Amino acid sequence: MPPLRLLYVIALCAALLAACGKPALPAAPLGDHAVLEQLAEAYKQTLQEVPTAPRAMRPAGRLLFVEQVFRGAGYDYAATLTVLAEGLDAGDKNQRDLAELVSLPFAGLSDAGLDELLSGDELENARLLRQRLK
Repeated sequence: MPPLRLLYVIALCAALLAACGKPALPAAPLGDHAVLEQLAEAYKQTLQEVPTAPRAMRPAGRLLFVEQVFRGAGYDYAATLTVLAEGLDAGDKNQRDLAELVSLPFAGLSDAGLDELLSGDELENARLLRQRLK
């Protein structure tokens, strides 16, 4: 019988391979109130799985939390950040509410803190979204 550690590694590899075969999640549609309700439900569910309120978490913890919320609702956080950065209608309350959730990981962070939290396209999109929300 193989050692337990080997079985664990095999199970982990199988899970990773299964995840790779799944299609990428889409961005959350902008301006759709039903999407906000899905995200609110996923937020409540994810909140039950963490020991502290998201705003009390460090930025990296908030990022992981919000990414999990989006996955729980069937959407991709990074894709939604991109769509919002490119086409936020600041006059649309639903879009502003979505932007507030997307911005939670970097709320209150300085530019230097943002540089530590994000990189690449996510960093550029976060900067652009910040400008659009002013």
